[in-house]
Amino acid sequence: MFIKPSNALLASIGTESKRIPTIYYSGNALITYIFWLRLKWISRRLLSFSPRNDNCLDFGGRGGPFLPTLSNIFKRTTLLDLETIEAQKIKSHYKITNVEIVQADARDTKLNSAPFDAIVAADVLEHFKIVEPAIAKLHEWLADDGVLVTSLPTENWVYVLLRIVFGVKKPDDHYHTGYEVEKILTDNGFSRVHCSNVPLYIPFAPLYLISVWKKS
Repeated sequence: MFIKPSNALLASIGTESKRIPTIYYSGNALITYIFWLRLKWISRRLLSFSPRNDNCLDFGGRGGPFLPTLSNIFKRTTLLDLETIEAQKIKSHYKITNVEIVQADARDTKLNSAPFDAIVAADVLEHFKIVEPAIAKLHEWLADDGVLVTSLPTENWVYVLLRIVFGVKKPDDHYHTGYEVEKILTDNGFSRVHCSNVPLYIPFAPLYLISVWKKS
């Protein structure tokens, strides 16, 4: 079951840091809907493709908006991010007991809870200027029969146009398009087994790529 934290909760913790982007709880209703749709589709892919529901990693889970859902699907979930204050508040608010929150740089940390049956990387890999070391960690942490589920912004012409229409500035640390990251994943030990576009009603110019990966 997908669990969406309330706008009031997200606004109350999102004012302190950009780890909870305002797009989750305010602004244009259509854009907010599409942003949440990413996580809804990821949750469905996890239910369909994960070999087990034992152990999940929320890689770069930011403020933890996906934690209530992941903790409902998996027996144990680990969130890894550089900042975890907001994620801790989400965990406390929902009284979640099966989530471990780790504040660390993925590229030079060891996770004792690995290997994971599933890893979620929702709109995070494009933020690495050099993404290969992070992908190597994901490959190391994923169980041999596990699945990696990614959400990646396409940055295509529709994406650019919508930024202009709604006055949204592209983040300075969006170093890669979704297509570029998927190519790097393919070149570094992953095979894509499923791909969906978000939203479906723009089939030839999606805003996000939701893909399921296994080790090659």
